[in-house]
Amino acid sequence: MAKFILLLFFMVISTGCGTSDSTLIESGHNMAYVQGFHDGRHSGIQEAGNNFETYIKDQKRYESDVDYQQGWIAGESEGKRLQDNARSFGKSVATSYHPKSEVTNPDNEAKKH
Repeated sequence: MAKFILLLFFMVISTGCGTSDSTLIESGHNMAYVQGFHDGRHSGIQEAGNNFETYIKDQKRYESDVDYQQGWIAGESEGKRLQDNARSFGKSVATSYHPKSEVTNPDNEAKKH
């Protein structure tokens, strides 16, 4: 059980490590890039199989605003990576849990002691 909790904690930490607005802005990106990044990240997560996310793309802005477009492409890539990491982690948690295969009779266990 402790192993499961530790793995769950790791999943929460690792999947929450997306790029923040402040990191993007500190890197010199403008708000059009940041908005495109957010839209692309949601889209990438959805494209990678998370049906709780929504595909978001302002097509007119994507075609006319290079900053939005570059942010969207970068965000889509990050979203796919985050979803793939979450899926891999979920699979590893599921395969690490091994329920007991034998049924224990409490009366028999009591007789042993």
